[in-house]
Amino acid sequence: MQAVPQRGDEKPTHQLYLAAWRWHFYAGLYVIPFMIMLALTGLVILFAPQIEDLQYRDRMFVVPQGSVQPYTSQLEAVRKAYPEATIERFRPNPAPNRSSQVALTWGERELTVFVDPYTLAVLGEVDHASRWETIATEMHGTFFIKQEVSLPLVGKVNLGDLLIEIAASLMVLLVVTGLYLWWPRNGQGLYGSLLPRFKAKGRTFWKDLHSVPMFWVSLVVVFFALTGLAWTGIWGDRYVQAWNTFPEAMWNDVPKSEQNLESLNRSGEKLVPWNLENSKLPLSGSMAGKDGIPAGTPVNLDSVIQYVRDNGVNYGFWVALPKGKEGVWTVSASSMSRDVTDARKDRTLHIDQYSGKVLADIGWSDYSLGAKAMASGVALHMGTYGWWNQALNALFCLLIILASLAALRMWWLRRPAGIFRLAAPPLPKNLPLWKGAVALIVIKGILFPAAGATLLLVMALDYLIVRRIPALAGAIR
Repeated sequence: MQAVPQRGDEKPTHQLYLAAWRWHFYAGLYVIPFMIMLALTGLVILFAPQIEDLQYRDRMFVVPQGSVQPYTSQLEAVRKAYPEATIERFRPNPAPNRSSQVALTWGERELTVFVDPYTLAVLGEVDHASRWETIATEMHGTFFIKQEVSLPLVGKVNLGDLLIEIAASLMVLLVVTGLYLWWPRNGQGLYGSLLPRFKAKGRTFWKDLHSVPMFWVSLVVVFFALTGLAWTGIWGDRYVQAWNTFPEAMWNDVPKSEQNLESLNRSGEKLVPWNLENSKLPLSGSMAGKDGIPAGTPVNLDSVIQYVRDNGVNYGFWVALPKGKEGVWTVSASSMSRDVTDARKDRTLHIDQYSGKVLADIGWSDYSLGAKAMASGVALHMGTYGWWNQALNALFCLLIILASLAALRMWWLRRPAGIFRLAAPPLPKNLPLWKGAVALIVIKGILFPAAGATLLLVMALDYLIVRRIPALAGAIR
């Protein structure tokens, strides 16, 4: 294990090492609990399809027998079983041995109801709030915190979302400083750099279990952080998503409502692609749009599904029913809702509920470059590209958990016994290149506002309060 330089022999490289170590320590102190939580909940979300196939097998699978009944008949069977419910969307059975699904709201409950497409038997329901994926997604995104806070220049954001956004933003700082600390010094070879020294003892053993796995997954951590930030309230909604929303100017001749496509989502469940969430829903009732369902054909669930299948959507998708007299049929095949395994097959259509004309038909080719990058990145983040994607993501999550726990163990062994102290790495007396460090913080603040503001706040508290109160300064040292 590399010796830690003492304050008495502070060469410029030693001072920089101490400064990087100190920032790494403070960032890790905040980020590590979030990293463990995100990795654990990420594993649940990652394997949610397999979990639900086992958990709800009696409702999700059927025995093929004869012909599939009309989709309007399947929907009507659910209406009769839940006469007081508001039906929101329908998912035709994606395979011969699968049931169809109907998402509805019944009182205060959001339910998914399963219907046999051959016999029209209603097979049962699942409360959306009780699904493992819903619970894990809420934890993953907001920490179950419902409270909102108002921020200058930003407005209202969810507090839990903000805390996680700060952690995800600081992960980038954690990786950069971590790679600097990991860089082999003093002739350190393969073991301790690329492979752990399993025969080592004490802090050296735990240091290797922390630094080596994190080296191998460092770029993955940055990737997870950036694609995860796409869903956050500041960096995602106001910083990135706003510049990559589908250009509504492409359907200027179509009347639009005041509702965004995001209104079609459930809490903790994404239906529409990320880059369409802020787009406005079109309105039915005009003569706008291009020819869609043939004239004279009733515009209903059967004809809508037949049209989209005839036009290339021959895989899983959801159909959102029109809401009110001006609502539209919205068909969404999205990697975010696991309808497709490849973001390049994303497809979203809006169809006039009266004329059957297509008001919008949006696919991969219509996405901006940034939207394509985020759509494919989010799909990789969620593991939707196939078993190999799930296996790699699971391995990455486990390595992140191992490295995080090893970091906590390192700190526990290093801290003084018998007294409460954070035992932060020593602050160098004369930090070299301090102007460059300030410039990096400013740049980070521009790229990641939540993290930048947090770093400035911590520096201000340290300078104005902690250093001036001996008891606080002693607890940190």
